[in-house]
Amino acid sequence: AHVVIKKEKQNMCALGIRGHIKLSVLISLLVLEAVSQAASTPEEEVSFLKLRLHFMKNQYKQLCNKYSSLANTCSAPGLNCTECPHDWFQVGDHCFHIDMDKSNWHDSENKCKENGGHLAILTTREQHVTVEKESRRLGVFYKFFWIGLTDSENEGQWKWVDNSTLTNPFWNRINSEPDNNLSGAPEGEDCAVIDSHSQTWSDTSCDFLYPRVCQMDATPLV
Repeated sequence: AHVVIKKEKQNMCALGIRGHIKLSVLISLLVLEAVSQAASTPEEEVSFLKLRLHFMKNQYKQLCNKYSSLANTCSAPGLNCTECPHDWFQVGDHCFHIDMDKSNWHDSENKCKENGGHLAILTTREQHVTVEKESRRLGVFYKFFWIGLTDSENEGQWKWVDNSTLTNPFWNRINSEPDNNLSGAPEGEDCAVIDSHSQTWSDTSCDFLYPRVCQMDATPLV
């Protein structure tokens, strides 16, 4: 009986959300139609279209925020009310971008900063899966990419570029990573790359040249 009651509440909540959205959209369309009828010249039509675009973007933002607020009270599916720049892909509230020009780790971090972000901080399986899908979609030849993880300050103490400590590692344990292999890099292997195909990490020399995954926070809809 408890399950049935809970199901009914969820259904009522879903209907309430849809009702709010439909009513808001209907009112918006009626207002915009009235404005459209008043337009009689091309200049007025252009002004109307600009007004309509601004109105609909603002309405979408309000509806998205309202939906998210209501959805949290009744276990309805979530909805992103944030956005990413062109050519960036979104996972939750974060934006990611794969840059294919190859640089060392430090230069890669600086290049991410130039674009308003930083080397990627990958903490969830969903992020790894999405990076893998995006790299395959782009048809890139390379599968190793710099991420924002290093133990250059203290050997074995891996930290992200935001200075947070690594808590959920995705090392390639089959290859015994991280191994700080001195044969390939006399100075040690103090920076991390992701193997996008296996969705695991390896440590390597910070001076080696690889493409990179950059990250920034998604911005609220405007």
